[in-house]
Amino acid sequence: MTTIELRRRPNAATPTTKGPSPPGGDANSSLASGGGGRGLSARVLLNSSPAQEEMVLKLHVPALYPFVPSCLQRVLSSRWLRVLNLYPRWTERHLILIGKYLYRFTDDNAAKPKGAPVPVEAINTHVCAAEDDDDMDFIWDHLPPGCDSIFTVSTFGKTQYFAVTSREDANTWVNSLREARQSAITRSMGHASHVPYPAAWQYIDSLGVSLARSKDRIHKKLAESKMKQMDIGTFGDVAGPMPRGYYG
Repeated sequence: MTTIELRRRPNAATPTTKGPSPPGGDANSSLASGGGGRGLSARVLLNSSPAQEEMVLKLHVPALYPFVPSCLQRVLSSRWLRVLNLYPRWTERHLILIGKYLYRFTDDNAAKPKGAPVPVEAINTHVCAAEDDDDMDFIWDHLPPGCDSIFTVSTFGKTQYFAVTSREDANTWVNSLREARQSAITRSMGHASHVPYPAAWQYIDSLGVSLARSKDRIHKKLAESKMKQMDIGTFGDVAGPMPRGYYG
């Protein structure tokens, strides 16, 4: 497993309004608008005074894990069955919390985020304890070297697990995400007009919205394609093979 190096801002100060400018400004080459994550490189976000950022480890598990007993989870995740590729693994991700979204990058030089940005208004988060989650207690047997704490990020029924070096780091992430969520909700309700909001964050938010919509369209198309394939398969099973020849 990979030992991660701590890179975060534990006491991030209130960001200034200075930062990268929208196209036409001083940072035209850094912030180029467009879909697909263009203009949302890790370096641009890091240079825009994010609320929180750190290299962490993200848990990846087969989809069946939450639905099998914990004893079977431990069997599937044992080193003897790794040839079946059914064991949990940890992947490095650079998390950057800025504005309305939480972004995930493969590293701090990535040109675009990994997956869709996570809207902070929808996030529920907490620090994990071994006794909290019976469905996922096997992960404590597979903590990567250098990590001793886990926090979760949950949205729309999906929960992601992130390992960090200490309980303090996990608490910092949970507190930062909760503060960002409350701030985003307050701002969306129009109750924070007196609170300065960095111009760079506003523009990054607009790119984040575009990327989130783009990812949502892709997911919907994939879901529609899958449904069509299922319908065709069902029709074939019911109707039998297509007739051949003039008279079938």
